[in-house]
Amino acid sequence: MRDRGLGTCRLAAERPEFSNDLMNCPVRTTRKEIAIASAEPEFTAEQVGLRFAIGSILLVGAYIAWPMIPFVLSADIDPGVKAWLSGLLGATPFLSKFVAIAIMGRPAYYFLKRTVYDRIRRRVQRESA
Repeated sequence: MRDRGLGTCRLAAERPEFSNDLMNCPVRTTRKEIAIASAEPEFTAEQVGLRFAIGSILLVGAYIAWPMIPFVLSADIDPGVKAWLSGLLGATPFLSKFVAIAIMGRPAYYFLKRTVYDRIRRRVQRESA
């Protein structure tokens, strides 16, 4: 049985025939892991303003389209129009995300992202405690 400790690592460094063992040596360091600081600017709710509210309403309001699909399918209209309308209503929430982010702009996007991530972190910490 081979020793995977520092003795084998030193031996592999000194003798080339043990070079395969060098890849299996554990890395031992006294350094601590450091988180990299985020370079994203911080924005407050007052800075994002009306554009954030409009984008949020668009994001939430777009999901109203999905419950409307059964009404379109049960309507007495041409099958081609039904297919087109139900496809449009099905894709509305996805497409509205692009439009909402464009309306909100970068400050509101960073604010929303930071707020959502903070809430998720708090929930995970509360559950793990």
